[in-house]
Amino acid sequence: MDNGSVAYKCPACGASLRFIPETQDFRCGYCGSAFKKEQLDKPIEDRADELADGSDELKEKQKSFAEQNRLYTCPGCGAAVITDTILDASAECVYCHTPVVLAGRLSGEFRPDRVIPFVKTREDALAQFDVWTGKKKFFLAKGFGSPESLSKIQGIYIPFWLADCSVEGDMTAECYKNVSSVRRGDYIINTESHHTAVRRGSLIFQGTPADGCSLADDALMDSIEPFDYTKLVEFDMSYLSGHNALRYDVSKDMVFGRINERVLAAAEQAFTDTVKGYSRTTVTAKRFGINNINWQLVMMPVWFLTFRYKEKMYYFAMNGQTGKFGGLLPINKLKLALMAYGIPALAALLLGFLAGYLN
Repeated sequence: MDNGSVAYKCPACGASLRFIPETQDFRCGYCGSAFKKEQLDKPIEDRADELADGSDELKEKQKSFAEQNRLYTCPGCGAAVITDTILDASAECVYCHTPVVLAGRLSGEFRPDRVIPFVKTREDALAQFDVWTGKKKFFLAKGFGSPESLSKIQGIYIPFWLADCSVEGDMTAECYKNVSSVRRGDYIINTESHHTAVRRGSLIFQGTPADGCSLADDALMDSIEPFDYTKLVEFDMSYLSGHNALRYDVSKDMVFGRINERVLAAAEQAFTDTVKGYSRTTVTAKRFGINNINWQLVMMPVWFLTFRYKEKMYYFAMNGQTGKFGGLLPINKLKLALMAYGIPALAALLLGFLAGYLN
């Protein structure tokens, strides 16, 4: 029975293909063949001819997003995972590792505009995880970083809203500059000149980001920025081959507050940076407002690992394009306490024993 899902198969042997970030092509794990996306976009009956003559025809328009995707929801945490293939019964939620269940398809309104393909591999992510834990491994919770836990690291596309906008603003600042300093007895008298600086103008901001998934920790996602927007390409379901994606559940209206806060803070800093050459400056009045906001929904590549410790979830995330990483380590407090207090106490006890023995 046709369930509407799409699996990218090797034109040479029929086995499944996976997207390879290093080479930006699709590889067959069975026969080793490699294919560019343009080749796979062609109708199946045309692929054999292309393999034979090497022609580079214009790709055929793909089926609509609503026809291609499959949506799986996690009964544990509610995460909605988009995939282009049929997940088997052992598939797990990227957040809580609960088996996910089929929920159907997404409508076209959830289709992202653009995507940044993965560049960093699973091996890159594991290497950075090792750097992250470093010399702290002794203090980590039991099982964290074990082969079993590391096997759950996943490459997943996180939905982000990007906002292009302009900001109109004006600012008034009272500025002071040291003119002279004279000592009179026990006192030092400083003389300052006073100036009022007024700034008015507009700024243009492009691609201010905010993640569009309620399960993605905002601070964690901020910590692995920035992404290189010059590598954005038109979204295509084929990029999900070998990876999954989370559906956005935070609308652009809901993230506007974060976008507004980031943009206005950046605008104020830009205005303040133009007031130079003074000993001290105090902003006494300011007004900034966003205009002409345009939105894009994009998918950003992230390597993601979660770990549950004492009923709390801990996350490791790595930017799948740049390799920048962040997260929160699950520390075993007992080991930390033993190291902080137990060893010094033991050392003091031994020193006391030795002193008594020598006397």
